[in-house]
Amino acid sequence: MSSTDTPTIDIETTFAPLAVTEIEHDTDDSIILTFEAPSGWRFDHGQHVILRRHFDNVEVRRSYSICSRAPDGPLRVSIKRVPGGVFSTWATNDLQVGERIDVMGPSGHFTHDLLPAKSQRYTMLAAGSGITPIISIVATVLEREPASTVSLIYVNRTSTSTMLLEDLEDLRDRFIGRLEIAYLFTREATEAELLSGRPDRERFDALIGAGLFPADVGHVFLCGPMDLIETASDALVAAGTDPIHIHRELFTADQLGSVRSVAPQEIDDTTATIATGTATLHGRDTSFTVYEGDSVLDAVQRERPDAPFSCRSGVCSTCQAKLVEGNVDMAVNYGLEQDDLDRGYVLTCQSRPTTTTVIVDYDG
Repeated sequence: MSSTDTPTIDIETTFAPLAVTEIEHDTDDSIILTFEAPSGWRFDHGQHVILRRHFDNVEVRRSYSICSRAPDGPLRVSIKRVPGGVFSTWATNDLQVGERIDVMGPSGHFTHDLLPAKSQRYTMLAAGSGITPIISIVATVLEREPASTVSLIYVNRTSTSTMLLEDLEDLRDRFIGRLEIAYLFTREATEAELLSGRPDRERFDALIGAGLFPADVGHVFLCGPMDLIETASDALVAAGTDPIHIHRELFTADQLGSVRSVAPQEIDDTTATIATGTATLHGRDTSFTVYEGDSVLDAVQRERPDAPFSCRSGVCSTCQAKLVEGNVDMAVNYGLEQDDLDRGYVLTCQSRPTTTTVIVDYDG
């Protein structure tokens, strides 16, 4: 495939080798990658793609949020280097324009239905690289809901560590009066005392009182570490925000570590069987056996290596499937919202059968 060919592979169901067309150096430890867009490229604001590469014959997958306007903005992601992060270190240090990376997606539930004819007010919070899905949501809302407004609190250690700063300021200049941004720095003093220091519950209460973090809104989007998001959410609910309007996406360190195997456990004749099942994936039904210690994903992946997954931590929702028959215990769930659960979806990486038969549908 030449660098001018446009891939026709459906990246929602399989990986496609996409060329990097641009690398922007954003902060000292982060870059912005733009890929060639596959044929028919479309996505929802707040969604992510999965990038895959092999290091020393070990497959490594990482989820990165699309940081452009939906539904047809460029396939653009921001990558921040983290200590011990094999993928992020390689990407920020060695990746060159023209190289190809396996890409699958888009996926994710950190999104909502837009109402172009309605005037809505939004509150958003991003911490560090949590800005990557938030900026897509902000840009999409401002473009496609012309009467809506957005208030954003963006938390960083210092001004020099602030990712996508130019993009945010471009949006504020373009949509004058409709986008308010307050930059809060935890390790850098600012003229506003309220925007300097640790964002604890007292500070969020004060930000709400000052009108910088409005509680009387149609939608709230929060993205960052668990403790911060829970504190912000509690403050908003206490101030009157309906919890059903709060959308949360959490970051987990489990995706950021060094190379490790993503294959299911090895089994032998002594491994106990706890369930059997069937998985529908890409239009094909496959039988699988769940052994003691397996998640549903482990059992499916043993028979179907193409089973979708990324973080394996209950965060990204890449491995979601509809539970058609049987019951499971889902240990962790940060990737599915209540309406997804009500419709029968589970995160297979966190699900262990509590019945002897389980049927899941990845295509559902």
